Amino acid sequence: MRAPAAGVAALLVAVALAVPAWLGAEAPEQTPPGADTLTSAQDPLQLTLEEALRRAEQNNPGYRQATFDLERNVLDRRDQWLNVLPQPQINYLSTSMGWTRQTVTEDNFGEPLEREAVETVQTSRSRQALGLTLSLNLGDLLDFRQQEDQARMREYSTQNQLVGLRAEVRQAFLDLQERQTALELEEELLEMARVNRDAAERLYALALRDRIDLVSLELDLAEQENSLEETRAELESARLSLRNLMGDPALGEFEIVPTEIELFDPGELDVEALVRTAQRSSPDVLQGEAGLRAEERSISRLRSQQWLPTISASWGTSRQGFVRGGDAFFDVNPDAGWDRSMSVAVNFPDLGQYLQRQNQQRRNELAIRDQEESLRQTRNQLEQEIRDLVNQLMTNARGLEIQERRAELAAEQVELAREQYRLGRLSYLELQGAQEQAAQSGRQALAARFSFERARVGLERSMGMSVQEMFELGGGR
Repeated sequence: MRAPAAGVAALLVAVALAVPAWLGAEAPEQTPPGADTLTSAQDPLQLTLEEALRRAEQNNPGYRQATFDLERNVLDRRDQWLNVLPQPQINYLSTSMGWTRQTVTEDNFGEPLEREAVETVQTSRSRQALGLTLSLNLGDLLDFRQQEDQARMREYSTQNQLVGLRAEVRQAFLDLQERQTALELEEELLEMARVNRDAAERLYALALRDRIDLVSLELDLAEQENSLEETRAELESARLSLRNLMGDPALGEFEIVPTEIELFDPGELDVEALVRTAQRSSPDVLQGEAGLRAEERSISRLRSQQWLPTISASWGTSRQGFVRGGDAFFDVNPDAGWDRSMSVAVNFPDLGQYLQRQNQQRRNELAIRDQEESLRQTRNQLEQEIRDLVNQLMTNARGLEIQERRAELAAEQVELAREQYRLGRLSYLELQGAQEQAAQSGRQALAARFSFERARVGLERSMGMSVQEMFELGGGR
C-alpha cells in the first residue's frame, strides 16, 4: 500500500490555512517552541509504548494475580512429595504422674478385702520414642503427572493473560494517540475559525461582505469550540483507561510518545497457514489441551483407586520408665532399655465402594467429552476470528487508501472553491460546505489509519505472535 503524499494532520492544517489567505488576514503569531513549557522538574513523563507495556506487566492487578498462581505450582509439587516421603516422628519426652486412692485389697486367695486403712498410691511415667512411618498409596504416583498438567494449565493461563494485557495496553495507547492527534487537529481548526471570524468582521466593517457571512462564521466557531471540548473529554478518558491498565501507583502526569503506525498489505498473509498455526499453538488452544489432559489423568487416577493398594510401613524404638511409689515425672533418661518395633501392612480399596467409583468415572468421562467439544469449539472460533480479522484488515486497508484519496481531493476542491468565490461565482455557504467536507474527510482518514492498526493488534492477540512472524509463516517478507 502506498503511503499518503502528505500526512493527515498537514492536510487539515493546509485546508484550515486556506481561508485566511484569500480573506487577507494574517495568521496569528505563534509562540516560540518551549516558551510555555514547564521546568524540567515539572515536565510530565514522556511515556513510550514499550514503557507502558513494561509498567503494565509489573503493576497490572489482574496479571499480578495470574503470576501469583504460578507460585502455587511450587507449593503443590512440594505437597505431592510430602505425601509419599516417610514421615519422621520424634518424642523427646512424654511424662505423666498419677495418684490412686486404694480402699480395697486382696486376701491370700485373691478375694477382695476392704482395707482397714485407706492408702494413696503415687505412680509416674516417662517415655521417649523415635519412629519413621511410610504410607504410600500407589495411585498417588499418578498425581505427579496430574499436578504437572495443572501447573502447565496455570502457565498457559498466565501466558494468555499476558498476551491479552499487552493487546489491551496497545489498544489503549492507540486510543490515546488518536485522541491526542484529533485534539491537535481540532485546536488548529478552532484557531483558524477564529482568524476567519476576525477577518470577516473587518471585511463586514468595510461593507465588503454581508451579515450572513459573519453569522455563519460565528456558528462555525461555536461548533468548533464544542467539538474541541468533546475531543478533550475523550482524550482524558483515554488517558485514564491507559493509566488504569498500567496500574502503577507511582505514575504521575504523563504524555505519550506517538508510535509509528506501520502500513502493510494484508493480502500477502497466508490465511490458511495462520489458521493452522492458531489451531495448533494459540494460547487459548494450548490452555484447552492442558485442561483436556488433566481430565484424562483424572480417569486414570480414579481407576487406580479401585484396584491399587496402599502400602504402610513403620519402624520405631522407645524406652519407658514406670515407677510405683517413686518419682519418674520429668525423667528425661529412663532406666529401661530400648524397645524396637516394625510393621508392614497392605490395604486394598474397599470393594463396597466399587459402584460409587464407577459412577464417578462415568462423570469424568462425560467431563472429558465436554472438554473435547469445548476445545473443538475454541479451534472453530479461532478460525472464524482470524479469517474475520484478516478480512477486516484488507477492508480497512482499502478504506484507508480511499479515505486518504478523498482527503486529497477535498483539499483540492477547497482550493478551487476559494478561487471561484474570489471571482464571485460561488457563494460563501458553498465555500463553507467545501471546507467542512475537507475537514471531515481528513478526520475520516485519520480514523481509518487507526482502525487499521487496531485490527492488526486484534490479529496479533488471537495468534499470539507479531505480524512479522505471521508473514514468515507463509514465506512472506
